[in-house]
Order: sequence, then C-alpha cells, then structure tokens
Amino acid sequence: MPKQQIDKKYLREFFKLGEGESAERELVRIAKGLERLQFENGQDICTIDDEPDGMYFLESGTAAVLNREGTQINLMRDGQYFGEYAVLAQSRRLSTVRSVGRTVVYRMRNEELLRTLQRHPDVYGELIKRVYSQVSNKHAQLNLLTSMRRGILQVPGQETPMSPKQMLLNYGAVALIFLLAVLLAPKQSAVPVFIIPMVFMLAYVLHSRRTLGSLIVSGMLAALLALNSGLCAGYTDALLATMSAPDNAFTVLVMALMGSVVTLIEASGAVTAFKKRMAETVHDRTHVRLAAVGILALTAIDDCLNMLCASASLRTVSKEQRVPREEMALLLSLLPTVLCSFLPFSLWGIFVISNLNAATSGQGVALFVKSILYNFFSLATVAAMLAFCFGKLPLTRVLREAQQRVENGGKLWPAGSERYLPHDDGEIWGRLRNLLLPVLALGVASVTLRSLRSGSVVLDSACGLVATLVFMFFLYCAQGLMSPETFLEHMVSGMQSMLLPIILYLLTMCFSTLLEQEAMGSFFDSVVSFMAPVAPFVPALLFLLFTLLTMALGSSWAMYVIGFPVALHIARRAGLDLPLCFGAVCASGIAGEKLCVFTGDSLSVGTAIGCAPRTVLSVRLSYAIPISVASLLLYTVAGFMTRS
Repeated sequence: MPKQQIDKKYLREFFKLGEGESAERELVRIAKGLERLQFENGQDICTIDDEPDGMYFLESGTAAVLNREGTQINLMRDGQYFGEYAVLAQSRRLSTVRSVGRTVVYRMRNEELLRTLQRHPDVYGELIKRVYSQVSNKHAQLNLLTSMRRGILQVPGQETPMSPKQMLLNYGAVALIFLLAVLLAPKQSAVPVFIIPMVFMLAYVLHSRRTLGSLIVSGMLAALLALNSGLCAGYTDALLATMSAPDNAFTVLVMALMGSVVTLIEASGAVTAFKKRMAETVHDRTHVRLAAVGILALTAIDDCLNMLCASASLRTVSKEQRVPREEMALLLSLLPTVLCSFLPFSLWGIFVISNLNAATSGQGVALFVKSILYNFFSLATVAAMLAFCFGKLPLTRVLREAQQRVENGGKLWPAGSERYLPHDDGEIWGRLRNLLLPVLALGVASVTLRSLRSGSVVLDSACGLVATLVFMFFLYCAQGLMSPETFLEHMVSGMQSMLLPIILYLLTMCFSTLLEQEAMGSFFDSVVSFMAPVAPFVPALLFLLFTLLTMALGSSWAMYVIGFPVALHIARRAGLDLPLCFGAVCASGIAGEKLCVFTGDSLSVGTAIGCAPRTVLSVRLSYAIPISVASLLLYTVAGFMTRS
C-alpha cells in the first residue's frame, strides 16, 4: 500500500480546500501551523490524562493506542490523525498513543487548530460530530465486541446478587435433591443412574440460565453417585482425572493457542484488512452481500473473528450502496459458525474433533471430515444465503419492510438502533497479508508438519498453531506492528480470553465421563432393542433432540460433550451410519444456537453492524426455523437411504 504523506494534497483534501489563489494562501497558512516531531520506539506521543497539546497527523511509522490498563485497542499508520477529541472537548487525553518503531508526526497546537477550524466550519462540524459520536458510542461498543465469550451463555441480569432468602431457596433445594438422590438412587451398576444428574442439569439450566453453574452442581451430583467418595473429594478426583487425560490436555492447549492467534490478528489491525479493497471492488448490493460471505469464509478460523472482520470491512461500502442493516444482520448472524463448521482447524472444528476423539478413541478427524457431508443445517444455510445474495430467496416481512424503507429514502437501520450505531472513526486499517498469511500458515502447517515426519496424512492443529505463532512473530515484528514484548503480551491476553471456554470444556468432559460410569452403555443396549422399527428415523430424532437441548442450554459446547457419546452408543447398537449420526449432532448444535432466543449473539452482531438486537434475532429466526425444518426432513430421508 503506498505511503500516505502529510503533504499539500493531503491537507487540501482534509480541510476541503478548492482551487485558486485564496486556497493556495490558506494552504500555506495551514502548513506553517504544523510542527514536525519524531518519536523512537516505545516513546509516548501523547499520554492518557494529560492536558491536550494539539492534534496530530501521522506522517510515517506505526502508533499503538493504549487504554488505561495498557491494553492496545487500536493501531494507526501513516495518513491517519488523532488527538482532536481532547482539544475540541476541552478534556484530558482518553488514551495513550505510543510509537511502535520510529514515527514522524505533524502537530497542530490547540490555538492554531481552533483558529483554522473557525475558518473552515464544515471541517469543524465533521470533527465535532465525530467527537460526540465517540463519547456516546465508541467505548461502549468496543467493550461489548471485545468481551464476546465463545461458547458461554450470556443472559442479561445474571450479575444481580441473590438475597439471603433467594440463596436459601435456590441452594437449599439443590442440597435436598442431592440428599434424596444419594438415599434413593439404586446402587446396582446395571441401573441407569446417569439419568438423574442429566435431568437435574437440564432442569437447573432451564431454571437458572447459568450453564457453568449447572455443569458444576450437576457434575458434583454425578460424582457423588458414581464415585461414592464424598461430595468435594469425589468431584475433585473426577476433575483431576479429566485434566490429566491426554486428549483433554491437547484440546486445552489448542484452545489457548487459538485464542493467541485470534487476539494477535485483531491487535495487528487486520480486522479491517478488506476495507479498502472492498471500496475499490464493491459496486452494488449484490457485491456487498457476496463480499460478506467471502470475508466470513476466508477468516473462518473463529466465528468471532470472521464476524468482526466482515462487519468492520463492509461498514463503509454497505452504507454507500444503501444496504439495509437487516440484510447484514441476516448474513452475519447465520453464517460465521456455519462456515467455521467446515474447517477442521477452526476453533469450532478443533472443539468438535476433540469431543469426537474422546467418544471414539482417536477417530475424530476422519469422522469429522466424513460428517461434513451430513451437516445438513450448515449446507442448507450456505445454499440459502447464496440464493439470498443473488436475490433468489423469498424475503420475510422484516426484510421486505427494510428494503422498502431504504428505497423510500429512509434510514439504513430500523427504529431503536440508534444506540447501537457503529462509529467508523477511520483509525484502524489493516493489510491483507497480516490476516490471510497466518490463516494460510495455520492450514498448511496443521496438515503437513506431522504428515512429513510420519509419512501419512496427520492433522495436528497444536503443532500447526505453534508454527503459526512463530510465523506471526516474525511477520508482525518485522513490520514494526509490535515489539517482541508486545507480541508476547497479546499472546498471553489471547490465552486469557479462552479461559472461560476452556473451563466449560473441562467441566463438560468431566460430566460426560461421570455419566459413562453410571451405566450409560447398558442403558442404551436395552433402549436400542426397542428402537429397531424406527431406526431410520434416529438421525432426525438426534437432530431434533439435541437442537432442543442446545436451545435449553444456550450453548452447543456443553451439548456436544453429551451428544456425541449418546449418538455413538445409539448408532453402533442400531447399526446406523456413524458420520450421519455425528453430522446430525454437529448440525443440531449450530441450529440450536441460531434458534435460541436468550444468548448474547444478537447483541454482539447488532453492536458490530448498528442494528437493534431484537431485529437481529427476528431476522435470524425467520430463516433459521425453516432451514431447521428442512434439515429435519433431510435427516429423515438420509436415515432411510443409509439403512437400505
């Protein structure tokens, strides 16, 4: 990308100067008001809480924007500007801007900036609008988008403390259930005791909407029934056994490393890597829709990352092409996880393969690849969204009203979206190579590094992630995007961002293992004998059952740990096709999340694109429901075809 110099052409465009003698005199006057400054690596150009000393234009180099905790929240390069907020708002600096490598900036001091803006009220108006937009939207939205928790149920109002009476009623009832279960549950191993903690977990999560809490108390109950070694001691032993299992240790490592890769990509500014390319190539609404699908697919190593990349990169062109926000809500709320479900080295794929490995003793990769053809919900969603992009999909009432509103000259967003409107401050722009090269490196390294040593095809995502991080270190540090110390800080921050999903994974694996010890296998032996007449319907029943379970849990991550062992037992004992049954479970997790009405997905997408979350939910459900029904029918047909 060519270097953007702070020259006469830049100043003429920034201050909207025309041609002529008066414009030339004004240009000279503005240029005289600029002071050239140079900063070395690690020097602060301006510091948080300092009094403003002017507005800065970045001539060359890279500058990192840090919040009060020292976390990088932005990255700026040549041609960008900063510091106008504190001057115009007459407040102290809200962030620190630090030089990464050597940077050259031009500073226009407070008095000179205000005098210049008085002569150019149109520029002053735009900057003021930008300042107040920052105050009302930017920081709240940034906090929302950076706090998305992968695989964790988010329900508004869960932070409210319980009163002593509520604590007594809630956990007193739990203690009573524990006592009754221990006293009344039969001790014979052939009796399906696992049903008690499973039903308890479902009831508890439906009542509390707390996935983690329900897994903990249900796991304690399962340990109490399975191990007979006391409440805390039994559960501690079960957790230690889960954490020491090689497959689980591998999954924890991979999830932590994936968190580092995603965080580093975001910190490099590559989230908006497609932004300028889109401005050059996108010329109508169809192109905007197809570009959204393309960006989501190219960045499908993580469903949070690809949603952020698409929303940030298409924000300007979708506005220019008058694309209703409801259309972007449909694509960005349905496709991110769906596209990740086709990649074995995406975070979603890694999690599912790890669960398959645990259920099938190491056959996870092969079964995952085979099950992709039977992930009917994902396949149908991609087909439907491509049809939508080309205008071949029937529109729901919400989308028809949105298109009519925009065609009549109305706003791009529906009523009630004002507080969610994104603030496109133009400060972040990224290079495509900083996004695409790490994704390519991850795919290639995951497949080749172990394969070259073993002589056969081996997918090792942990080895691929380590190699990718090494590659990213040299790629980013050599460009001056970050220092080695900053790189390591982002690595650690990324691992921290995966702490909750890792805990969720370990808790669910522990719970699943305990259920296996409570006569689950013998139970399915007896159940399958009664299912022979309806065996062709089993894949459809699995899809329906686990879709409903995911909707109840609010998280597919918790469901998969239960779903895959159940599907394995039923498929093997009923003589059903394993990839078909596993494909049904994979699809049910995605369908359940898209049909669930109380997760934080609508808020995340709405905040990213500037649309009321209730509208995002309405648009998503209007297509997720018929796609789920179609998938159910496809599993019924596939059940009969594979049986024959």
